[in-house]
Amino acid sequence: GNTTCSSATLLRVHRLLVLTCCSFTLVMNSLKRSQRDKARQFMVFTGSSEKAAIELLKRHDWHLEGAVDAFFSAGGASSGPQIDDAKVTKLFELYKDNESDTIQVHGMERFCQDLAVDPTDIIMLLIAWQMRAETMCVFTREEWKKGMTAMGCDSIDKLKQSFDGLRTQLQDQTALRDFYTFCFGFAKEPGFGVRSLPIEVATAMWKITLSGRFDFLDQWIEFVGSKKVLAVTKDVWDMLLTFSTSINDDMSNFDEDGAWPVLIDEFVEWYRESTVKEAE
Repeated sequence: GNTTCSSATLLRVHRLLVLTCCSFTLVMNSLKRSQRDKARQFMVFTGSSEKAAIELLKRHDWHLEGAVDAFFSAGGASSGPQIDDAKVTKLFELYKDNESDTIQVHGMERFCQDLAVDPTDIIMLLIAWQMRAETMCVFTREEWKKGMTAMGCDSIDKLKQSFDGLRTQLQDQTALRDFYTFCFGFAKEPGFGVRSLPIEVATAMWKITLSGRFDFLDQWIEFVGSKKVLAVTKDVWDMLLTFSTSINDDMSNFDEDGAWPVLIDEFVEWYRESTVKEAE
């Protein structure tokens, strides 16, 4: 009798799970594309369920950063790895600048040394992304706490162990775009304008963010160098990722009538001309 009873219970639980799963698939499908993207990003950052993501985003009028902040402020990370706040604070104090309540260049160098990571390794950008850091080579106390909580880390060893997971996140296209978009704001130089990056900075960032993801990266960098481009706009930055993930090996699927920035149009033209010359 007990076996029959437990089997029936398991069946009911299974049906309930299927119904819950189906209902949330319907909810996700009923959302606008931008809302679905935000829900996925929220799940990436917090490790929370689809249900929690949608509920909290709705409560915050679909403002992603506000919802993420609220999640961690309410101790929402308790569903993820447990971390010791005191250890997180102690670690921050270890690298903190003497003159301010932030980690600056010297502290960042020691942080990289302890992680055994080169400052130009993508992992440092991934950590900055998790912290939602606003300025390059600077972590505020709040950013540090938020990022370490998001990653579930309260020690250097735990942070090292999270490297593979951080890199794996970029296999998700929504997370990749969020990371890549973050990098533009993060790399902005004071006084250079809010919607452009100096070409030297943009090139260095492309080499880190698009290496292994954009087959024409070397040619693109050669092209912008030959064009004597001085700055890269936010539009070009964003659309280059779209281009890199959609273009095929011979660029035959490039739509000249598409809404591409002029610089990308010119790059395709330059590339095609240069390959014809090589073939002659």
